[in-house]
Amino acid sequence: MRRRVVVTGVGAVTGYGVGWKKLWDGVLAGRSAVKTLDWEGWEGAPVQVAAQIVEERPEKRDEWKSLYWARLALHEAMKMSGVGCGAGISGAIGWPGPGEKGKGQDPLKILAEKAELEGERVESLAACAASTHAIAEAFWMIRAGEVDEMVAGGADGRAHPGGVLGYDRLGALARGFRKKPEEACQPFGLGRSGFVVGEGAGFLVLEEREKARARGASILAEVRGAAVGCDAWRATDPREDAEEAVACVKECLHDGGILEDEVDGVVAHGTGTVANDRAEAKMLREVFGQRSPWVIAPKSRIGHLSMACGAVESVLAVQSIAEDLLPSTLGKEWRADPECPVRAVKGEGIRGVKVVLKPSFGFGGQNGCLVFAQA
Repeated sequence: MRRRVVVTGVGAVTGYGVGWKKLWDGVLAGRSAVKTLDWEGWEGAPVQVAAQIVEERPEKRDEWKSLYWARLALHEAMKMSGVGCGAGISGAIGWPGPGEKGKGQDPLKILAEKAELEGERVESLAACAASTHAIAEAFWMIRAGEVDEMVAGGADGRAHPGGVLGYDRLGALARGFRKKPEEACQPFGLGRSGFVVGEGAGFLVLEEREKARARGASILAEVRGAAVGCDAWRATDPREDAEEAVACVKECLHDGGILEDEVDGVVAHGTGTVANDRAEAKMLREVFGQRSPWVIAPKSRIGHLSMACGAVESVLAVQSIAEDLLPSTLGKEWRADPECPVRAVKGEGIRGVKVVLKPSFGFGGQNGCLVFAQA
């Protein structure tokens, strides 16, 4: 008999600041964490915006930023949950940036030691689907009875000149918008031209349901299913026919015993690039047909957190269920694109959210999907 897995804690660090509540409140308020870059000599650069973390940075200038933010998000999630040191960790941590120490070190080993976690360690390097994969692995391990509790998530920090220029050379970033940074990323919109680099971390505490209940833990949501896959198509672009993305999402729903018409909302990957959004919209049509669930795309507000995006967006998916509210993430100038006919959430958001899908589609054709439900 397969065991049931629940979420008992979440933590996040984003351009809004430290803490899942700052992330949630920022999105609810319609604010954007995307700001104009103020780097010296950057005024003439093609890319002018990013969703940087300014509130909390390492005390030491040479500290590994991604690892530092991972520690903050992990600590918050564990404190909320009250989970013990017997938990394992499944994660995806971005590599050190310019001038940061950390080369050759094992970030999960460091995180586990700092948090005194004595359980299993699982790592994912599946590009922008990495932290989604990490959560999926933790879920499957608990469901199969291999472990009882895991912390799972990711962290990344590429909002530095090298990271921004690297993505720009791939043709992936929105250029300009120096005077309107909040409008730079427009997922599924007519004016979309690329994504915005973000940085931060997100972690979830996953537990076997009966053990969580026995210790009196507060349950935020249940993880019902997961799936992973790979297009093996191109280095950056997804398959135009979305065939493998469709297969991944359908397998996720099958894994969770969820019917297509039971899904209330989708926290989309929604990068704001022409190719990704078109393929993801096609995937949604193929999977759900005319009965499309509501869709939000948080990267418009917090940027693209690379290896951490699936985890941070999963925090939003869990909170949407816990708060019974799927919030809008549209910018004021967003206009629907007929080539991407998604059912975008507008205004004050949507109530009655019981089942939320969280797909991720990374470079190299890496796919991952999670489905969360009301516990």
